[in-house]
Amino acid sequence: MNDPEPVLLERRYRAALRLLPASYRAEREEEMVAAFLEMSGDVPDERGPRPRWGELASVAALAVRVRLGGAGARAAAWGETVRLVALLGLAYQATLGVHGLVWRAASAAAHLPVLGAAPSPFPVVADVLWVVAFVAVMRGFTGPAKVTAVAAGTVSLLLIGAGPGDQLTWAAPPAALMASVPVLALLAGFHAEAPATVRPWRLLLPPVAAVLPSVLLLRAPLPWDSAFEPLLALSSLFLPDAIAAVACAVAGVVALRRGWAPSARLALAAAGTLLLAWRLPMAWPVPGAEVVWGPAAVLCGVLAVVIPPLAVTGRRLLPPARRMRPGRAA
Repeated sequence: MNDPEPVLLERRYRAALRLLPASYRAEREEEMVAAFLEMSGDVPDERGPRPRWGELASVAALAVRVRLGGAGARAAAWGETVRLVALLGLAYQATLGVHGLVWRAASAAAHLPVLGAAPSPFPVVADVLWVVAFVAVMRGFTGPAKVTAVAAGTVSLLLIGAGPGDQLTWAAPPAALMASVPVLALLAGFHAEAPATVRPWRLLLPPVAAVLPSVLLLRAPLPWDSAFEPLLALSSLFLPDAIAAVACAVAGVVALRRGWAPSARLALAAAGTLLLAWRLPMAWPVPGAEVVWGPAAVLCGVLAVVIPPLAVTGRRLLPPARRMRPGRAA
């Protein structure tokens, strides 16, 4: 005897459950569909029933937890990848935050105007929030880190949207990615089932160390009048984003040579892609600015060489996916 044709609501529930991995659906799909239909009651197809938004949100949240922290080594590897992307992204934003705070403090002490600084406290607020979010997640306070990171990302996106028109054309999309991807990775990767890790205080030093070269360059008695172009090219390599690009490229080479875990390779590939998108507008050959875009183009080329092997080898070295066990759903 043939099974009856599924009602419209059942078909739509099954379509929503396709967000879940196939192995998970093979074991739990029938049970979940039955539970959803029991809660919804008998609704005729003529009324065009659809799953409620809360049910769709719960399925999406479950899909994230299963794919990033479910059973199996592959899900664990993907979860670790997303968490590393969050940590790398927050470390970068914290570096920019420390740089902005130190630069403003040094300029204020020297009674100099801060170039490009908006006459409002919001850039300072964003810098402080990014630093607090990074420190919180590194010390294992994932709840406060999420709240602070969401606030920092929101303020940063508002500042990006309020920027000049030419910056909205070129720099806004990569800047928005830099502000949003670490927050999304933090929310997705550090879920309830994720392992809680308290990292040592010494790992909080890289954002501070990355700021020192530009601060020392600011305070150094250099002959800007007689050697402006060479010093400008040199100073562009000491900015936090340039240091981050070099660090990512070096870490990528070490990861390939030393056989790092696939999660580390994939996270470095993702971070390198974000940095490449961030640096590309600076590498555009603008007439009269060859001194600035030359080093930026070199850094983009280095990242473009390192990213593909990291992504390919990281994907290839991932543990195999769980096999579906037929008959469990019956």
